[in-house]
Amino acid sequence: MRNRRIIVAAALALLGGPFVAPAHTQAEPALDEFYVPPDPLPPGRPGDVIRSRSIVAPAFPGAADVSHVLYRSSDVNGAPIAVSGTVFVPRAAFDGPRPVVVLTPATRGTPDKCAPSKQYEVGSSSPEAADAETPIVSQLLSRGIVVAVTDYQGQGTPGLTSYLVGRPAGYAGLDILRAAQRLPDTGLSKDGPVGIAGYSQGGQAAAWAAELQPEYAPELNLKGVALGGVPMDINVVATHYNGGRGAGFLFAALSGVDFAYPELGLDETYLTANGRVVMAQIREQDCISAWYFLRKFDGHSTSDITAPDVLTLPDWRRRFAESTLGTKPLRAPAYLYHGTADEYVPFSQFQRLRDSWCGQGATVELQEFAGMDHGGTLEAGTVPAVRWLTDRFTGRPASNHC
Repeated sequence: MRNRRIIVAAALALLGGPFVAPAHTQAEPALDEFYVPPDPLPPGRPGDVIRSRSIVAPAFPGAADVSHVLYRSSDVNGAPIAVSGTVFVPRAAFDGPRPVVVLTPATRGTPDKCAPSKQYEVGSSSPEAADAETPIVSQLLSRGIVVAVTDYQGQGTPGLTSYLVGRPAGYAGLDILRAAQRLPDTGLSKDGPVGIAGYSQGGQAAAWAAELQPEYAPELNLKGVALGGVPMDINVVATHYNGGRGAGFLFAALSGVDFAYPELGLDETYLTANGRVVMAQIREQDCISAWYFLRKFDGHSTSDITAPDVLTLPDWRRRFAESTLGTKPLRAPAYLYHGTADEYVPFSQFQRLRDSWCGQGATVELQEFAGMDHGGTLEAGTVPAVRWLTDRFTGRPASNHC
């Protein structure tokens, strides 16, 4: 392990700037068999629970009964896969049929140790995997609303993850709603009200879930989707990151799209020697709080790690384009918010998604947070998003700003 870190350090130094070792290096956790899917998967439908277990979640003392779930979902081609996640059943009452909200999480990193479900238990949590969603989970639970948090494809379960590939992220969100309703002892009705919430990567996944719901999960009684900081067009966001701030997210997206579409051949055809070291760092070692992921790669571009530069290749651009949002009408109302000074997801992404959904006749309440960056908007948007979702569950009509 020590020799490997020296090799990684040398290669990163070649990318620019001195290498600084992280203050904390966590040993790889022992394999948790809960996350290993049966092979083959048992027969069933999307959303069926493969297995579950009760856990103690110290971040929510006394607020809920918490379960890990492994459930059936679908990959980008519609083939069955297993996805892990967490379901929180609040102890607070709700006046009426109890709703469930799927929370599609923001970026944690791509290694399995960064999976959201693993952060809720002391024994498997990583100090590098920042949990940006605890405030919204807490607020929803305090209102008596069930919360389901997906880990997405390949995060938690063995293998790579389809990071920023829209379709499987949307499937994973819809299917954990089904799993929560089918999980024993939740008290949820299969035709009860559901909602979707997400920010950043989670905003993309939430939007995909909302757009896919009419065709993929029409039985779900979807009341609304609250989402912010949404990367609508991955090609635009990739260009924004390339050579600038957020390049680590772009490198993770290269891995994600290559995993979803293995014919692209990233590892076999395009990665340089430095690129292999960087990709190992992204895939195997760093969660979002690590300095490498957030800042070490800033200023670097895909031409530093691939040859030829994959962002110049039509096949790669086409696969990124397949995750573009705004191509399907929404049947449920949306609360869409964004910071005008967002440094990671340009404000123009909000404007384009607004125009697309409004142009298709959607009901969209819009909120611009003037002068706020990406992180500030996440904090500012939590309370309004929870209030907006609660209003949908209590029967209040949604405003339309289109």
